[in-house]
Amino acid sequence: MYEKFFGLKEKPFNLTPDPQFLYLSPEHKKAMACLSYAVYGKQGFVQLTGEVGSGKTTLLRAFLRSFDGQIQSSYVVNTSNTFLQLLRTILVDLGVPHCDRRDQKEHLLRKLRLYLKDQLAAARPVVIVFDEAQNLDIEVLEEIRMLSNLETEKQKLVQIILAGQTELRDKLDRPELRQLKQRVSVRCHLSPLDRAGTQAYIGHRLAVAGASPEIGFTEQAHDAIFRYSKGIPRLINVLCDAVLLAGYAEDTKLFDETIVCEVVSEALDGFVPRTRLVHENDILTGLRVMSSREQGSQVRAFQVRAGLIRDAARAAQDTLTVSRSSN
Repeated sequence: MYEKFFGLKEKPFNLTPDPQFLYLSPEHKKAMACLSYAVYGKQGFVQLTGEVGSGKTTLLRAFLRSFDGQIQSSYVVNTSNTFLQLLRTILVDLGVPHCDRRDQKEHLLRKLRLYLKDQLAAARPVVIVFDEAQNLDIEVLEEIRMLSNLETEKQKLVQIILAGQTELRDKLDRPELRQLKQRVSVRCHLSPLDRAGTQAYIGHRLAVAGASPEIGFTEQAHDAIFRYSKGIPRLINVLCDAVLLAGYAEDTKLFDETIVCEVVSEALDGFVPRTRLVHENDILTGLRVMSSREQGSQVRAFQVRAGLIRDAARAAQDTLTVSRSSN
């Protein structure tokens, strides 16, 4: 909607996990190094955790892409499925031939073992990623643990990444999963960005999208974005996308604290009664609701209002121009 106005190649603050927009903060660099060590060192299980919207999925997709086809991978997102369903998904992702829906678990595991041995002989690592792993049933996690038994005398045949929200750590602390926890050899956590990281993140995404130097945020605007988003990348994206939309409506390419605060007020509209004080958690809740796909209508409503504001401003300017010319 606003890309042409700002001269952008694409929207810089989309919520989709696009690896080309990955900003490597010190925490992200550390996590990337841990993942690389785990895969190349054939460490078996890896645990990656972070707050909702901290960039785990973007990091994982960028990590897998960095191998440029030199590894085989399966990316599992349907974590509500049974282990048998997950196993079938994994085999399809890996391109294992002759898999039938009627095959039972033992037969599928045998096919997986043969496939993994072939990949080992070809020196191609195999990585299985379980995203949103905190949603996996305990019984399924225990079955996944058994995959680590697929090994030779010297090394693991498959590297498994369990990625999820901070609740994943709590789940793995449960007594019935102690054996799985013991097999996790590498752990990394993505913390929210700090103030400097938030500003660098915004600048990075604008640059990737092709923004010119005239498009930018004031220091006070960066302060406000960090204050409201708490340095969580997804919430930064929600805020900045709405700020660009507001800037488009107001014919400006420099964004100050006032615009940011107006956007936050818009996020809170309908969620916080006007009769009470706004708390910090209210703001985070409002931004998270804006970022939710199920609440896309809230964002669209804001876009419509912004468009109307812009159209009204242009109409007023045209009227003023005509009036001056007639005088």
